[in-house]
Amino acid sequence: KRPAAQKAPQAAPAAQPAEKPEVMDVLAHIQTRGDVGAKFGDWLGEPGSGHWIEGIAVAAPDGVAPEDLSYQAVLGRGWLSPWVDAGEYCGSRGMALPLLGVRVRLQGKAAEKYMLTCEASFVDGTTSGPVGSDETCQSESLAALEAVRLTLAPRRRSRSRKKN
Repeated sequence: KRPAAQKAPQAAPAAQPAEKPEVMDVLAHIQTRGDVGAKFGDWLGEPGSGHWIEGIAVAAPDGVAPEDLSYQAVLGRGWLSPWVDAGEYCGSRGMALPLLGVRVRLQGKAAEKYMLTCEASFVDGTTSGPVGSDETCQSESLAALEAVRLTLAPRRRSRSRKKN
């Protein structure tokens, strides 16, 4: 008998470095889509989709203390959820309860360093904003929120000139 032919050892494929998942600044639980993320300045959800947002979480960027960035959900006319600090989830998940708007605020050192704006679109086709920090972003009709864009930009420092 002939010895079985041995195959030449093959080099294992080079290990691919594991791609780090991109960290999102804003997360939402969206009807029929589940959890979706976006960066500051990008739309979270899809304007015109008709799919509402059921809950939201906003991460504190580097240099911002979680307690300096907080938000609430609009649950009804004049009815807001309690304030939650950055990173906490606000709203429902899997209960089919839409948010009717949001209110986001910066406080402390974060408010001195950054400007925050919020704009939104709603399932009835209306839009709101951009509104500033601590202003409620909702539609007049209280339609369900379908997309939101939070923009966080550094404040420009004014240069004061001293006269001699």
